[in-house]
Amino acid sequence: MFMCKDVVENIMGYIDCELDLQTLKELEKHTGDCPECMTFVNTYKRMLEITGKLKDKPFVTPEIRNRLRVLLKSKVKPV
Repeated sequence: MFMCKDVVENIMGYIDCELDLQTLKELEKHTGDCPECMTFVNTYKRMLEITGKLKDKPFVTPEIRNRLRVLLKSKVKPV
């Protein structure tokens, strides 16, 4: 069963189209049922559009991506 924390943990893979089919289906089902996660995913996508897709810029290192992932995980309340 996919939970909100799973959306946060998989957001980068989702945005980068790197999820396996099963994980993708579970994430999309959860976001379809959870307005908060749908808002999170849409906001994250929009942020990347507005900032010129910073994930593609060389100054966004794997370390920065990992720190962002850790920060996002820390903001999700356990269910």
